[in-house]
Amino acid sequence: MTNRPAFISDEELIKQLQVVLRATPTGNALGPGEEHARKARGMAEELAARIYREPVAWGLSNIPSDFRDDAAQDAFTELLFAMPAMRGRQVLTEWFSVTVESKFRRLWSLAERQNIERERLAVEAAENPTPETPAHVDLGAGTPPSLFEDPSGTWAQFEAAFPRDAFALRLRYLLKRELGEMAVMLDAPSARAITMRLDRARERFRMYCEQAGLGRRDVAAIMTQLSEEPAS
Repeated sequence: MTNRPAFISDEELIKQLQVVLRATPTGNALGPGEEHARKARGMAEELAARIYREPVAWGLSNIPSDFRDDAAQDAFTELLFAMPAMRGRQVLTEWFSVTVESKFRRLWSLAERQNIERERLAVEAAENPTPETPAHVDLGAGTPPSLFEDPSGTWAQFEAAFPRDAFALRLRYLLKRELGEMAVMLDAPSARAITMRLDRARERFRMYCEQAGLGRRDVAAIMTQLSEEPAS
């Protein structure tokens, strides 16, 4: 069952969503606040679907396919915060087109830095080889091999599917970067924002391992190498 509204024009959908976003929800979690969130979520989902159906009008057609989803999601999140002060579909369309292009350029730059870092790590690994981990090692027994060692394992597949999340995890848990340092490298507003990003990336990797068919014991052993950040 969907909470999306019945068909209305883009202009009317935007107006209604703006009204909901401008309103201040009241009541407890089971009262008006929950209803307010439900309405906003349904309208936001519908607007996002329409943006994807009109990639040319909203500037998505200019974004390479490898970056399109991530750039669109980042731009749409900012749009929801900015749109209460906007007026008219055209203004939103132009704003989104500019923002999604900016998000793409940042993601592309991040991907380039990630590629450079990978090449540097490959050179270091070639110059300082480490003993190979036997293929028969049971991840659920004893000390598990390093998460980042196996070039054909679950981590490599996850890194190919979710490069942004994998890069953040690699920086923190392999390269041992500090949160403040990562905030500068990833153009994040604060160390707290990096903590949230790491939490999200770690949970996505956990789900990816489970969906890949790994047992609970194996997943638990792998996740011990990605320790949770202390609450601030």
